[in-house]
Amino acid sequence: MEKIFFISGFPRSGNTLLSSILSQNPKICTTGHSYVPDITYNLESIRYTSAAFKNFPVEQGLENILRSVFSNFYQDVEEEFLIERGDWITPFNFSSLLKYCPNEIKIVILVRDILDIIRSYLKICDTYPDFYLNKIYNSIDKTTLYQSEMSVKADLIMEREGYVDSILYSINYLIKNNYLNCVKFIEYNNLINDTNNTLKEIYEFYEIDSYKHNYNLLNQLSYKNIRYNDSVLGAPIHEIITNCVENQENNIKLEDSIVRKYQDLEIWRKI
Repeated sequence: MEKIFFISGFPRSGNTLLSSILSQNPKICTTGHSYVPDITYNLESIRYTSAAFKNFPVEQGLENILRSVFSNFYQDVEEEFLIERGDWITPFNFSSLLKYCPNEIKIVILVRDILDIIRSYLKICDTYPDFYLNKIYNSIDKTTLYQSEMSVKADLIMEREGYVDSILYSINYLIKNNYLNCVKFIEYNNLINDTNNTLKEIYEFYEIDSYKHNYNLLNQLSYKNIRYNDSVLGAPIHEIITNCVENQENNIKLEDSIVRKYQDLEIWRKI
């Protein structure tokens, strides 16, 4: 591995699709949703949570481990470029990346209309009864509810410190702190509807020579023969269409109250 780059962004915004496409390039290795950010987060947190560290703070030893996380975790990657999908844009994780990324930071951030993300989740809820959001909703005492099921599930999707919320405040953090030189926003609709030009932009951003991809012969994403185990989520949310790139039809009509509450949150378009 010569260089490592990153993919981050909203769920239901083409992360797995983009990773699968890029993996066709023999010079590129792509990952699934990585827990390397969790590793660095937990290691960094030792400074603040470990009584042993506070009592005998061997700072350089901890630094040595942190600086070797990427090289150790990905030591068996033979491709020239590794592109990791990870939650690196949260303020804490991004500060770690600034210190420990072995090369210039370049993060593609996949973005999508927030209301479309909500629709996508709700469609999964309708299709897969065992989806984890359904289980959360079903665990709620219904006598405590005063909104519709759709509205409650939309609030669960958008809950504070949840996945979508964390991406929103992370993008705001990057904008406010002038880190936009490290990132490139890629709209989901452009990835789907103008794939060639969008891939060209991504290659130019990463400074990798372009590659002719075959969008009609994609593979389900795997890394070192490891694939997503979506049974833990109750729905195959990381399965992609392999014979084309297209947006799956979603005819879910959101209640007006949901639209009013969560419209116009696309802060990256207001830069």
